[in-house]
Amino acid sequence: MLNEPKSVSLPQLCSLEEQGKRSFDLSISKTDYNYMFSYLEPIPIAASVPKSEEFSLAYEAKVLQVFLAIAENFKSVVISFMEKELVDDMPTNLRSSIDAVEVAHEKLKQAMQEGIIVKKVHEVEYSIELIQALAKVPKELEEALAGVARLPKDLLKMVKGLEQVFHDLAKEGPTAFLKSSLYDMLATDGNRDYLAASSVEDYRDLFKTLPTPDNLKIKKQNWMPDNNQEVWQQDWYFGYMQTAGFNTTNLRGVLLSDSYSSEAVVLQQLLKKMPISDEIFHNVVGHNELSLSQAADQGLLYVCDYAMMQGLESSMLHDKERYPCAPIALFFWNQTPPEGYPPTGALQPICIQLTQNFDAETSPLYTPNDCTANNDSTGVKWSVAKTMVQNACAVQHETVAHLGACHLTIEPMVVAANRQLAQSHPLMVLLKPHFRFTLPINDGAIHSLIVPGGVVASVLSPSHQSTAKLITDAHEKWHFDQQFPDQLFQQRGVCDKTLAKFPFREDTLELWDSITKFVSQYLSLYYAGDSKLDQDKLVTEDYELQNWVNEMVNSRCAAIKGMDGLVETGDSQSPYQIRDFNYLVKIVSLIIYTASAQHASVNYAQWPLMSYLPSVSGTLYAQAPTRSDKLSESSFLQYLPPLDVALYQATFGYLLSNVQFDSLGHYTEDPRKPYFQDEQVQPLVTDFQLALNQVEMNIHQRNKQRPFPYLFQLPSMVPNSISI
Repeated sequence: MLNEPKSVSLPQLCSLEEQGKRSFDLSISKTDYNYMFSYLEPIPIAASVPKSEEFSLAYEAKVLQVFLAIAENFKSVVISFMEKELVDDMPTNLRSSIDAVEVAHEKLKQAMQEGIIVKKVHEVEYSIELIQALAKVPKELEEALAGVARLPKDLLKMVKGLEQVFHDLAKEGPTAFLKSSLYDMLATDGNRDYLAASSVEDYRDLFKTLPTPDNLKIKKQNWMPDNNQEVWQQDWYFGYMQTAGFNTTNLRGVLLSDSYSSEAVVLQQLLKKMPISDEIFHNVVGHNELSLSQAADQGLLYVCDYAMMQGLESSMLHDKERYPCAPIALFFWNQTPPEGYPPTGALQPICIQLTQNFDAETSPLYTPNDCTANNDSTGVKWSVAKTMVQNACAVQHETVAHLGACHLTIEPMVVAANRQLAQSHPLMVLLKPHFRFTLPINDGAIHSLIVPGGVVASVLSPSHQSTAKLITDAHEKWHFDQQFPDQLFQQRGVCDKTLAKFPFREDTLELWDSITKFVSQYLSLYYAGDSKLDQDKLVTEDYELQNWVNEMVNSRCAAIKGMDGLVETGDSQSPYQIRDFNYLVKIVSLIIYTASAQHASVNYAQWPLMSYLPSVSGTLYAQAPTRSDKLSESSFLQYLPPLDVALYQATFGYLLSNVQFDSLGHYTEDPRKPYFQDEQVQPLVTDFQLALNQVEMNIHQRNKQRPFPYLFQLPSMVPNSISI
């Protein structure tokens, strides 16, 4: 449990003796918290993980629970692969070894349900038993199946990869699973044909014991298309994903100018590379009431343009090439959509171009009704085009929206705060729960997720070098003051004045309002006064705060760009100053929002919406179709990854979406032992929690009117920090 220092105060209000102690403590802290630039230059990351930042036993217990579910499913899927190959020829001694794993696994699951004291003893005992049982399987498998020609050698390697993971688990504890790469579980030898899917049902079979992902459980409603398509295949779903999916950061308004929305797309600029005509637009929409220009003028056109993906290098895995793409997808906000769409209005897909440069043969405009005559009477090319857009969205999600804009944005802020704010500074006390476990989870990521041969390299199409370029390019363009949610949607041209329904926007703005109100009330306790002038004076005189903002914007430290509310001082030693209490509130609110609500929106959608590979895959195993290509129904499968890669992506999706340490605004598990020791603060925390409860109820009410519920901004499902 986090413990707030008993005496919380601004440094300038302390005695000289206390100021000296704070200064000394910070000098010690600077030996533990430092930056490293060489890994993803110029992005700063923590040089090490101080002991005080390490995972707690309570956290590890939560990870262990999720790990058990993953291990059980992984085991079941691998066994099904073996049984599929061997049919009735599986040796008896191998089956007995597998049975022993089942018994040990059940014991461990039961132990986790017992009381605390008994649980700790049995967990250790049964964890060892499970590890030993699993460790026997690869050896016995190798011996028992020697000479069985029909079993591919790479399947044996896939099972043997478990041995290393469980060895790390025994040595380092359950969080080793976060750091260990499952790469060795992916088969690399022999004939891999048996791992190619023969139908989309093969991807469903990867969920042997894990719950069915949410996008496969959407209830059929009477307005949905009356055909054989599953919900995830339908056009309304594709449009809905842009506003209520796993990554809602890419949608931009298409306007006649960008005068009022700096990040919107100007129609004439879009048409230069995506030459859609009014005729095509009318044919898809089903009426000719609006021209493209009129639709743009009324704020009804929207686009997802993945120009950042252009020129990325492809990657190889198991001697098979995967292909990045840079598509453009145009949407129309249709207030009275055709059949097959929610009748209350929907984002209707109009056309997709699979590269940044139009070519009538190699890169045509694909439409849902093939009104552009691209040899797509069956609609397979349109399905492939949607899949390629979802792939680009997934790549941008993992590299930029998730890792870059959340994990790597907050990490240097954690370092800067610990170097410049005393533990008794009220700002440090407030931020500490929102920084919890971010450094160790990021440390695990840089040692397994974003390394050659790691998770990202296995489940995303671009090469490792291209992935790093995506991240660093986005970091260079990221500006702090452009991230405030109450301004961001206007800048993107997707505010409520034009785009009537945008579930993420609707929900997250309520969270933002609740956070900023709480932060303002909290900081007002310490930067107090009869007027804002008094508050601004205390802000200006707070030298720890001033040191912190200077370290935040220093290119050799946290390197945060775009804090435009700071004032230049002309002093080379302290070139910037914060003088505005209201700007301080916005800075702190955005940090808390990014670590909580923003991260939750991209992290916790991974299992519900990204684990069923036919609906969205991080890799593409075929190039974009051309106009002349003839695709059959089975052609769709050639774009999807082998089943072991799919299992790999789904496994990590489940891990990342199912570990939640705490909930936003709840700073302690025991209400009788509040985190904030200052008695003035607890009433504010209570009000914050009540406000979040109201947000929760509001979201549930809105979800009743949505095609299916958007859950990723429910306060109860939003942790305080980036802890997974």
